[in-house]
Amino acid sequence: MNELPEGKIPWDVLSNLVKLRGYQNNKGVIQEAAPGIDVATLDLQEIIQQIQEYYNSSNTPYLIYKADPITFPTPNPAKYLVTVNMNDLATCGAIPYGITITILLPPRTLGEKILEFQKKLSEICTKNGISILGGHSEVTSSVDSPIYSASMIGFVPPEYYIPRNPKSGDVIICSGWIGAEGTGILLTSGKEYLSTKLSEEEIEEGFNIGKNISISKKILTLNREYHEALSLVHDATEGGIYGALYECLAPFRMGCEIKSFDIPITRVTEKIAQYLNINPYKLISSGAVILICNRERVPAVLKFLNENTSGPHRIIGSVTHKGSPMNFDGQKMHPPKADDLIKGLSALKQKRN
Repeated sequence: MNELPEGKIPWDVLSNLVKLRGYQNNKGVIQEAAPGIDVATLDLQEIIQQIQEYYNSSNTPYLIYKADPITFPTPNPAKYLVTVNMNDLATCGAIPYGITITILLPPRTLGEKILEFQKKLSEICTKNGISILGGHSEVTSSVDSPIYSASMIGFVPPEYYIPRNPKSGDVIICSGWIGAEGTGILLTSGKEYLSTKLSEEEIEEGFNIGKNISISKKILTLNREYHEALSLVHDATEGGIYGALYECLAPFRMGCEIKSFDIPITRVTEKIAQYLNINPYKLISSGAVILICNRERVPAVLKFLNENTSGPHRIIGSVTHKGSPMNFDGQKMHPPKADDLIKGLSALKQKRN
């Protein structure tokens, strides 16, 4: 294919893109994606039946809505775009259903680039039962690099909706390796430099944990079995585990006691953080999820996670009473700032220069 002209994606290219619509067996899609069609139309009654079957519920589910872009450099933006939105839906128990995409491409973008993105997007959506309902794409001089943004909808019956209700005495579990997504991004951007600091095995390990950032299936199955044990679920994205903990508790003025020694982190993430002088606990951590659980149900939750899901699952602290301080290794926590991935990417750029 040739370079795409500025403005709307050409009709022939767009016609090929919309053929790749992700999962095709979802009930309830009345108007699907097509060139010239500006909206998606859904029959909620058909969709409700699917959700009720998964949770064995007779109640009308809530509709959950989420929007998020991908702006950091990633090896597979389509996969990351779907996964981060799907993860957020899962934190409240919602099963993902459909997605719309906005794609803004810089001038001189080749047609193959957007077609390859759409192929991977359709693959990851098909794998997770998500229908691509539509969206918008264009080439514009307003951007210097591709911007991919998504809006996703999901559904959860009221009795399986995961609340945000942390209570004094609750136990805080971290499931998954922190810094996994940031590790993958930094290796992708700085492999030439980091390969002089890390072994081939460490580089492979870093890429592997950077790919495994989905928490959706883990949380949905846990919620179906142990819903009453969950006071709050939150994935650790920008700001890392430190920022995620603050976001969990600060809105409720609840305190916590966290020990970094207990937080699951790989040696390769620690090494990269050391070489680039960044804080791994403040590094984007999609793939790691915070579970705030009723203390009495913690043994059952950990047993379920260990027997049914992969990755580490560790108790990292507890919730203290309202008005008490949020402490991380004995130090008062502060509102999260920009993700340390930005510092890491800047450090890699300086080293290349």
